[in-house]
Amino acid sequence: MIVKLKLAPQDYERAAAVGTNRRMHGKANDLRKRNNYQASDEQKLINDIRGAIGELVVAQYLNLEHHVFAIPERLVGSVDLPPNIDVKCPCAHNRRLIIFLDDDPNKIFVLATCVEKDVWLHGWTYGHQVMKDHFIKDPVGGRPAYFVDSHALQPMQLLKDFVADLGYTK
Repeated sequence: MIVKLKLAPQDYERAAAVGTNRRMHGKANDLRKRNNYQASDEQKLINDIRGAIGELVVAQYLNLEHHVFAIPERLVGSVDLPPNIDVKCPCAHNRRLIIFLDDDPNKIFVLATCVEKDVWLHGWTYGHQVMKDHFIKDPVGGRPAYFVDSHALQPMQLLKDFVADLGYTK
């Protein structure tokens, strides 16, 4: 079941600031996307802001807002939220969860889609549950990854309960 949320203006500004900081950090340190993604600086900024929006909304939904943006710059291998959550936030509500071939299979991956200020939380999965050959696709050539349809994901409420049971929420 999709959870549909609206982003408050002050939350958008907060996420935009974090996304902008991450883009500047990435550019200053010549960090390249590890999946051969080619885009303009403007598109990369939009993607970084969208990613920060996804993280913030997932954190709010899971009652983990006090953990959000703990790592303000982009670091390969870092997690977005405890206990090992990586939020993926593509640009349209009909997109699939994309997990890179070298992502950590022990991470929890959440699919959050963002169109303007509407954010949908589609579900979540452990990497090892979907890092299977039949999910590997390479739609643009040279960038294979696991592409997971939302129907293969677990409901967000299960993740919310799990995180609360672990004691991460306030």
